[in-house]
Amino acid sequence: MIGYSFFKWLKLLFFNGFNIRLKHVPKVMGITFINFVLYPFVLFERFKDRTRIKQTEIINDPIFIVGHWRTGTTHLHKLLALDEQFGFLTLTETAFPHLILGQSKVLHKIMRPFTPKRRPTDNVEMFPEMPHEHEFALMVLCSHTPILGITFPDKFEYYRQFTTFEGVPKRKINEFKKQFMFLIKTLTIKSKGKQLVLKNPLDTFRIKLILDLFPNSKFIHLYRNPYDVFYSTLKLHKHNAEIYALQRPTYNLYQTILDSFVEMYDRFYEDLQLIPEENFIEVKFEDLARNPIEELKKIYNSLSFEEFEKAEPKVQQYLDSVAGYQPSNYDLKPEDKKRIYAHWHKTIKRWGYEKTPQKI
Repeated sequence: MIGYSFFKWLKLLFFNGFNIRLKHVPKVMGITFINFVLYPFVLFERFKDRTRIKQTEIINDPIFIVGHWRTGTTHLHKLLALDEQFGFLTLTETAFPHLILGQSKVLHKIMRPFTPKRRPTDNVEMFPEMPHEHEFALMVLCSHTPILGITFPDKFEYYRQFTTFEGVPKRKINEFKKQFMFLIKTLTIKSKGKQLVLKNPLDTFRIKLILDLFPNSKFIHLYRNPYDVFYSTLKLHKHNAEIYALQRPTYNLYQTILDSFVEMYDRFYEDLQLIPEENFIEVKFEDLARNPIEELKKIYNSLSFEEFEKAEPKVQQYLDSVAGYQPSNYDLKPEDKKRIYAHWHKTIKRWGYEKTPQKI
């Protein structure tokens, strides 16, 4: 929530009835104070750069890494961001999208002491300049995101409509598109015209919307064993709810994950036909984890990226630094396996995974 334009932050609290659990009131007061202090900087940057942003042309539409949460999208995003031909959004910039052009370097330094060294959910290294998903920046810019359903679970279903934007009033869709374009143009200026590589699981729902804005976008879809995905996603959402919820969660998390996965891939494979074949590649996480260099070469060749050889030493150095990392193992209960398969059997079959990882 830090980074919201001050009056948008107050509007968000008002919309949710200022309904905050007592123990979170100090947190909300702190966020309000920081957003108030930052507001003059936001206004200054908005006025200073608005003409330049408006006139910016996007020569190469972005590359979108899509796929469900916990499928390795962060790992692939980091690998591609090591290639200097691409631009990307950083962790700090997702919180302060209004200040990307004028204050990024200062904010990175300020945020360094406050950024956890490791991501609590999976022990992955964190730092302010790391690539991060743009949904959080869009949340700060326009609030049209299901992420806010975790923060304000009393309106969980309201915020959930922004997953696909189906049935959402046109003015809100247009506002989202406007802010999305603002963000991409801002990043294009920051990156000096480089093609952007972006990652956001929620984009898996929004292929058509993205193509309306960026018709020549390229897409990398990453998928992983759905049984591992379920338990890892469950762990992620429990952790996020504990940290970010300002109200007591009331939704059924278990069922929400099952239903969301089905909705995501029903829509994704329906919209897949809209993507030109030369702009799309599907990657299996287990293959990427086993042979990352070979899988990256396939991605570069398939999507006509150039000069992987220049990036390869840097990529290999990073891979060597994380060589000891071990993903979590999950003890799958027989009843959970059956339930997951009952809901997710279409994608389990499509991707060639076994009915269950082991016999029930």
